[in-house]
Amino acid sequence: MLLLVFIVNLSPILPRPSEAAARKPARPPVSADKKPKDDGAGPGLEKERKIGQKALAEIEKSWPLEADPARLARLRMILNRLEPHMERRIPYEIRIVKTEALNAFCLPGGFIFFTSGILDLLKTDSEIAAVMAHEMTHADRSHGLKMAAKSQAVSLAALAVMLLSGGAAAPVVLAQVAQVTITNSYTMEFEKEADSNGLDVLIAAGYHPGGMVTLLEKFMNEELKQPIRDYGIYMDHPESRERLQAALDKLRKRNIRVERKHSLALLRTAFRETPNRAELTLDGYAVWGGRKTPEVRAALEQVRTRLDSDFQMELAPYDLRLEGDRLYIGNKLLAQGTADMDDMPTLRKNLMAALDRARRQHPVAKYFQ
Repeated sequence: MLLLVFIVNLSPILPRPSEAAARKPARPPVSADKKPKDDGAGPGLEKERKIGQKALAEIEKSWPLEADPARLARLRMILNRLEPHMERRIPYEIRIVKTEALNAFCLPGGFIFFTSGILDLLKTDSEIAAVMAHEMTHADRSHGLKMAAKSQAVSLAALAVMLLSGGAAAPVVLAQVAQVTITNSYTMEFEKEADSNGLDVLIAAGYHPGGMVTLLEKFMNEELKQPIRDYGIYMDHPESRERLQAALDKLRKRNIRVERKHSLALLRTAFRETPNRAELTLDGYAVWGGRKTPEVRAALEQVRTRLDSDFQMELAPYDLRLEGDRLYIGNKLLAQGTADMDDMPTLRKNLMAALDRARRQHPVAKYFQ
């Protein structure tokens, strides 16, 4: 089993400088109804941080951390965009664990971990943001502590006292909290809440919501390739399908079109020139071109703009149609026959080949759903 699981003990730990304090992100004012309160309903943020720090100490003693400045800076940039849209002002911190396991988790109090394996799988900021918003929601709503409190038949406040008292039961209960968090063994109710709120936060922060869709689809694809392997974030295949459908339904209700190419970094347009020819490319493959003249370049510029906005991986074959010397995407004119340029049947053929290559890189999606 490749999940990151450990047993926590409550040995004394030395305080370490807080990464969150070092970066001091600007925070919007916190409304009174969103300030964490230690009123008996919950342990309060300060106590949650202390609980998380105990688990954090064990992780940092046992697992190798990756100190890649570029990766950490990228994760912190994404975090800074997501933080203002969470309910509580938790001082989140980020670490990367060196392992091929595909996992991410957030300890109570806001200590976020990504494995190097999952960062290798997720290629765009929107997919990483989808994972991060999901895990931040678990911490924001105290899901791990709520599950432990329920299993111990105590309140959240009483659970905090138990975990921070140093009593005989504390190591066992803390290990339970840590295992739920790290293996993402939350109830389906909590997972759905993390998915739904994570999607809301993703959109509010300006990331493309397709990142949540392609994230779920990637995990489903990994499960199909290696069915004996467990994945911390999306562990159960049938549940992954259910959660994917919930995300698609939510986007549909909000009239947000799923455009997977953005979160997958596919169907990217660019120009390429030789001494005598100018070409428009998709993912490095030429799709249309002609003699190197200002007129040809202007025609390529127009088609590039239209491809960027309307040429999607979800496009059905009949939506890319020829009418005489004109090529349409749906009801919109894409291009028309132009002197010194490739003809329209060639452009259509090359575009269909580009779609096929892109879809083969992400085969699980039901593009015409």
